[in-house]
Amino acid sequence: MLKLTNVEKRYKDHIIFSSVSIDMSEPGIYIFQGINGSGKSTILKVIAGIIYKTEGRLEKDVSISYLPDKFSMPKLMNVKSYVKAILKMEGKEKMADELIGLYQIPCRRIGELSKGNLQKLGLLQVFSKNADCYLLDEPLDGLDDFAKHLVKDMIKDYVNDGKIFIKPSFTSYILGLKSLNRFLACNDIIIIFPSFT
Repeated sequence: MLKLTNVEKRYKDHIIFSSVSIDMSEPGIYIFQGINGSGKSTILKVIAGIIYKTEGRLEKDVSISYLPDKFSMPKLMNVKSYVKAILKMEGKEKMADELIGLYQIPCRRIGELSKGNLQKLGLLQVFSKNADCYLLDEPLDGLDDFAKHLVKDMIKDYVNDGKIFIKPSFTSYILGLKSLNRFLACNDIIIIFPSFT
């Protein structure tokens, strides 16, 4: 279950969003659309447990893997050592070389990676976790065409396996999505529940 009922987030007197109500328990992709500053990324942080809601109810009994729009990694560590370390937590460390090759990430220090390769490393990390729900904030930013297609195919496979994806403003034509349903989550944010074409 993943359900928000009348959820609000405010900082002192500034309300980021209010009265957000949406049930996202059904497997699939949920796309948050709204203007800049409407609270799309903040909702992801509330769901992930990074920040707390001010009011309302959040019901969740799903495991979550979260990729924020901005993240940091140990710059002096090399890619292979880092990937082995994150995979070890999932018991998959023997897959390090295979996954580095799949994502086409150069084996060098993390601080020497381009923006696109750093984003691929973040995606490798988030997808390496066997979670029920994946929260992706700007996952396609800086990626080349190969990586965009790789992400699209991985999301499609994960959704077919019953996973939930939540993302602000996916570029639908890149992912090959076709909108099925729209839900008004609050006055400023619309939720789109699409399917692949």
